[in-house]
Amino acid sequence: MASSLVMLLAGCGQGASSSITSQQSNKQGPVQIEFWYGNSGVIGDTIKDLTEQFNQSQDEVKVNAVFQESTNNIGKKLLTAIVGNAVPDVVQLNARFWPSFAYNKALLPLDPYIQKDPEFNYGDFVDSFVDNTLIEGKTYTLPFNRSTPILYYNKDIVKEIGLDSEHPVSTWDEMMTAAKKATVIKDGKTERFGYASLLPPLYYYSLMWSNGGDILSPDQKDVVIDQALAIQGLEMYRKMIYDDKTMMQPLGGNRDGDQEMINFQNGKVAFLLASTGDLNQIQNNVKFKLGVDFVPKFKEYAVPSTSGGNLAIVAKAPKEKQDAAWKFIKFLTDKQQTIYFAQHTGYMPIRKSAVKAPEMVKFYKENPFFKITVDQLPYGKGIPVVPNFEKIETEIQNALGKTYAENVPAQESMKEAADKIRELLKE
Repeated sequence: MASSLVMLLAGCGQGASSSITSQQSNKQGPVQIEFWYGNSGVIGDTIKDLTEQFNQSQDEVKVNAVFQESTNNIGKKLLTAIVGNAVPDVVQLNARFWPSFAYNKALLPLDPYIQKDPEFNYGDFVDSFVDNTLIEGKTYTLPFNRSTPILYYNKDIVKEIGLDSEHPVSTWDEMMTAAKKATVIKDGKTERFGYASLLPPLYYYSLMWSNGGDILSPDQKDVVIDQALAIQGLEMYRKMIYDDKTMMQPLGGNRDGDQEMINFQNGKVAFLLASTGDLNQIQNNVKFKLGVDFVPKFKEYAVPSTSGGNLAIVAKAPKEKQDAAWKFIKFLTDKQQTIYFAQHTGYMPIRKSAVKAPEMVKFYKENPFFKITVDQLPYGKGIPVVPNFEKIETEIQNALGKTYAENVPAQESMKEAADKIRELLKE
């Protein structure tokens, strides 16, 4: 994506027309801006609700929210929009992939707005989320729908296999043992899997980091994802899928139709690694007693804190619309909207004041599942903020896919990925 973006931006001036005409002014009515978002289901409905709340709260800006299937799809469509001079004004971008746009000047630095707006409390954002908005000290995005993976489990099955229903497993060794006990195989076919994980690499990063492995070296100049500490978790998964037959092969799907999640909700999977952002959906669809806990560990707990999406203003949008977009993203990331979004979706509050707010404290007391991800946040870790990371993650995804789908040993699949990532780092 990054190399394509360079070519698209070459020779393209700033301030091109928005996809909604920029002829109107405040004298003729509110400034209209287009907002691309990428979540469906409960999350998408909540984003639409917040957009409408903003529109009703003032008469200077009118936001038209346009669903784009996924945050990844927004990135792809934004490339086309930039070269076609028909850009949206504000976008929700994948929290791991936005740097490619920022490095290539497709996103507007937000620091002038932050510095000149006394009402905007930048220091109130959760620190680990702020780290994922910066490049060389400049702020290009604001955190929005941020999450970590968490472990969901079926309390009825956990009770059936004789484990503590409130805290059945802590380590991956315990998870493997529990998965064997929970798996049901009849006539050579697995009718109930002990364990499943969603497909994207971010769910694998927890295993890698927990064991002391990483994607890149600390100076981000070398690739270490094929080293022993980094691949142990993947090799464990391979054995669970093909030898023990206790883990469902990750299949993927659209955001609300992942087969792993569907099987878990239908009682065909005992333990599921999925996003805290899925909590509301899962709670609303299961017929059994649900449990939620930390992601298991090897040596120490570890979870990615760069899961979800960030908000950005498009650099090629007209200045009038950029100013309007700032008012909108300021609203979306304010304390009260953060509380509303967290309570309705399961995503984490992005502001410290929201976490400590009386209504949130009460909510967590009444809904303890939602607090798991906040308690787990001190173990959060970010992915490298480097150009081409979407390409790097594609190679990681390919390696995972080969092991999951083709029974390729982890050392072999990750070695191939590491070699390709080394070439990407040279670009």
